Amino acid sequence: MNKNQKSILILFLVLAVLIGTALVMQYFNRIKLYEDESTTGNTSGNLLNGGLFCESDGIIYFSNPYDEGMLYSMKSNLEKVKKLSDDNVSYLNVAGKYMFYTKRNDKKNVDSDFFMALSTTGLYRANLKGSSISSLYKNPTQVACLYGNNVYYQHYDQEKGLQLYAAKIDGSEDKKLLDEPCAPYAVSNNTIYYAGYKENHAIHALNVNGTGDSVIYDGNCTSVILNGEYLYFMDMNDNYALKRIPVSGGTPEALVSDRLATYNVSADGNTVYCQIDNGTDNGLYSLDINSKSLKLIASGDYNYLNLTSNYLFYQEFDQSKLYILDLASGATKEWDWKKK
Repeated sequence: MNKNQKSILILFLVLAVLIGTALVMQYFNRIKLYEDESTTGNTSGNLLNGGLFCESDGIIYFSNPYDEGMLYSMKSNLEKVKKLSDDNVSYLNVAGKYMFYTKRNDKKNVDSDFFMALSTTGLYRANLKGSSISSLYKNPTQVACLYGNNVYYQHYDQEKGLQLYAAKIDGSEDKKLLDEPCAPYAVSNNTIYYAGYKENHAIHALNVNGTGDSVIYDGNCTSVILNGEYLYFMDMNDNYALKRIPVSGGTPEALVSDRLATYNVSADGNTVYCQIDNGTDNGLYSLDINSKSLKLIASGDYNYLNLTSNYLFYQEFDQSKLYILDLASGATKEWDWKKK
């Protein structure tokens, strides 16, 4: 073998090693689809409240209001608080090895030296450490809900505004489902439940593939979420009172007659946490579903009611302070996260 042949052989071997290494890395870094086609990433009620907290496998992932909404995590007992990313996040969905979220770095106080690096918006996927970040959609978006191997989200079109899309979690597909900017807070049993926006505000049921749109309840509804076998909503024809109907439809059941600003429902469906905004007794209340009794938690104006297994997180209306209600003891306090 002459010198030229040896050089060609060495070059061939080096290229073979590089290609082999690239293929191995591609294999191990591939996005593994969920085996369970009904996998969900956050509760319907949390997504209604911005999806700022999401609990998975003993870890709470959250948007820290004391650090420009950046991505953090902590144990379910509120210990070991850790920053994961400089992204301003909302609509967090976590399942298995991945998290999905809406990035709104345009909301941050950005230094001009790194403005371009932080001004991005859109729908993103990351691992549970907040790294290996990949874009599923790079333009402005809002509500995002993981169900199965798709994230259903509000896609922005410059001419038509927000539309409902489904993005596959590996980034291989991005499909329009509706021209309406409906908020996909509630997805279950291959069905998206939503309040109409353009022509009416009835509660609709839409197949996750974008077909079979039907009206479940012909009312003037907003803030539709799913909990158990019920769809909860605020009735705009009745001063934003809280009501619910079975997912199969029927006559609405009145729950809270006062005007609400927002609400959430416990995992077991026994308690509603709601911000009453009637102008005289504004405050955060809990409602016992069975007895229909209301209990004041805190007077004032609050927003972003996010539930985990042990806590209710809620914020001042302007997001200046974060409070935690211990669901077991009923004690509530402002969260001093720097001590954690």
